[in-house]
Amino acid sequence: MRRTSVFIAATGLIGVLVSNHPTARASIDQPDTAAQKTALLAPESIRTEHEAIHGALVEATRAPGAVGAAAKELATVLHPHFVREEEIALPPLGLLAPLAAGRTPAGMDEALVMSDTLRKEMPRMLEEHTAIRAAVDKLLQVARQEKAEQAVGVAEALALHAKTEEEVLYPAAILVGDVIRARTKR
Repeated sequence: MRRTSVFIAATGLIGVLVSNHPTARASIDQPDTAAQKTALLAPESIRTEHEAIHGALVEATRAPGAVGAAAKELATVLHPHFVREEEIALPPLGLLAPLAAGRTPAGMDEALVMSDTLRKEMPRMLEEHTAIRAAVDKLLQVARQEKAEQAVGVAEALALHAKTEEEVLYPAAILVGDVIRARTKR
């Protein structure tokens, strides 16, 4: 229950954080060029979760002392990984519902390329998760020592998110490609 309420509190900060932080604001107002190249979008729930984690982490980087330093280290490791996820791993998930409903949605060719790329890059993505997990553990340890509950919540939410990616999101994105290939006999 405490973890859920901490995550909800961290997620609720997103509006304030995004409006006050130039980097976060720019990343939402001006998506990177890779995101602009695709018509495919990750499901809204996943995009919202990524924005909430990013925003809460931005806030944690503003904390004084060891908590802020650990959050900055985590942000440095996490940022390029999030960018790559948004390029290849998350957009194919936007086709899950239409494919499950038996439809032939637009963007299947693009999703197939992304899915195949994710399959090839999966070992590196999981390797990055190892580095992210180490940075999350460091933030969690420091935040607990300093009784920084908000930073504890960010670290716990991020650890759970990474596990969800490994167990559900990445495999589902790869399966999107497999379903497309099977249906189009490629």
